[in-house]
Amino acid sequence: MRLQAWPALASWGAGLIQLATGAGMLTAGSSGAGRPYGVVLAVAGAATLAWGVVWLSRARHPRLGIGIAVSGVLLTAGALAVDAVHVSVLAVAVATALSAVAGASTAVVLRRSARPAAPRRASSGSGMGGLLAAAVVVAALVTPALASTEAGRLAPDHGAHTFVTDHGHGH
Repeated sequence: MRLQAWPALASWGAGLIQLATGAGMLTAGSSGAGRPYGVVLAVAGAATLAWGVVWLSRARHPRLGIGIAVSGVLLTAGALAVDAVHVSVLAVAVATALSAVAGASTAVVLRRSARPAAPRRASSGSGMGGLLAAAVVVAALVTPALASTEAGRLAPDHGAHTFVTDHGHGH
């Protein structure tokens, strides 16, 4: 798979976890610095998600992406220090790793774009297969991390829904 989609995929995964962690800090029994920090982390998560969209729109802004990735690493790790009771170590680890991947792959793309253009080789396969594989990897990492956040733990059980049936009007 071409490296150019990795920053967006990794940033979406990290952004989702940052949003969930921030929301968990807001809705849980966080006190003191926990709630304001949750707001900051949720805003950072939204910015990380938005930057992934910008990246794929070809507008790129790689230096901004590196800054967002570094701030994502620092803010997510800081959440564990601010509210260790309501913040999942798994979520922090996965979000930090994905932010690092987003930042590193953005830096590689930035460095490659600074070089003179090399002749393009013919691709050996479809980029869609690689993109799908990368999306599966990110989803496999993000899903358990989201479930481990406070927001994920407080979510209702999706298998416990009751169904309303209409048996007619009794005529």
